[in-house]
Amino acid sequence: MSRPLDIGLSQIKTLLLKMGKLSRDAIALAIEGFHGREDVHVQTRAWSNTLLILSEEVEYVATEMIALHQPMAGDLRTLKAYIKIAYDMERYGRYALDISDILLRLGGWGEFEEGCLTVEEMGQRVLEIVDISLRLIETMDESLVWELSKAEAGIDELYLQNLSALVECEGVNHKTIIANLLTVRYLERIADHASYIAESISYAATGKRLELR
Repeated sequence: MSRPLDIGLSQIKTLLLKMGKLSRDAIALAIEGFHGREDVHVQTRAWSNTLLILSEEVEYVATEMIALHQPMAGDLRTLKAYIKIAYDMERYGRYALDISDILLRLGGWGEFEEGCLTVEEMGQRVLEIVDISLRLIETMDESLVWELSKAEAGIDELYLQNLSALVECEGVNHKTIIANLLTVRYLERIADHASYIAESISYAATGKRLELR
């Protein structure tokens, strides 16, 4: 017979997986909008707001379970991890919204010379690390923690490469520099939150705090 606690944990996990799909879609749309100079702000804002609501629901359900069922150490760690993960995925949506805001604020920008920046590659790699974080939530497979950590280190390298390219560029419109600078920063932050999710999963499974960054 399932414990009420098990039912609640399953309910929260379902909410997190729903958040994961929504946040992934928001990030992908924002990246597509950035590269195509397409206004996707309305849709990303709607998804970001939905993620905020779902994050609050996860926190409410988890807090209620802690209050009503007095979970043992392992279950308590999982509940705390789930609350943290919900926040991290809400941040996925927020950074997707921030990327979509760039076109709204700047009204368009020019191109860099081919090969100067790797923003497109960085965006693709960020989507891959988000996918790993979602598989980690679904499977709780700790081997994915190290796969994610390696991928996140690659994102950091691309971020620094792009910063160097932006610093060294000459004769480029200021809007172009600002748009790309903001975008690589937001992408780097998304990857950071993927690492936070991996740390939370590891904590839930082992009780030990892990720092991947």
